[in-house]
Amino acid sequence: MAIETNKQQDILKFRMDAVTLQLLERARSYVELDKSKFIRQSIREKAEAIIAEHEKTRFSADDWQAFFAMLDNPPEPTERMKKAALTYQKIISNAV
Repeated sequence: MAIETNKQQDILKFRMDAVTLQLLERARSYVELDKSKFIRQSIREKAEAIIAEHEKTRFSADDWQAFFAMLDNPPEPTERMKKAALTYQKIISNAV
């Protein structure tokens, strides 16, 4: 695959086997997009899905139990937390 940079946009050139090309043509005919728009949309959707899968936070069963236990029985706020809450309230009251 080659990538050429243009002032307006990047151009990708790649080879596609016949089966993949037939699938592309069949799929894009259902959504009535031209080939270029269909490919861009497909690449974007797949890229976003892959990024979301790799960047999401995963918790173990123990993590979930600890999380819900803290929701049910939250600890008392520390002095630092209380100070941060007061600072936040001051910022918000000045913004209005």
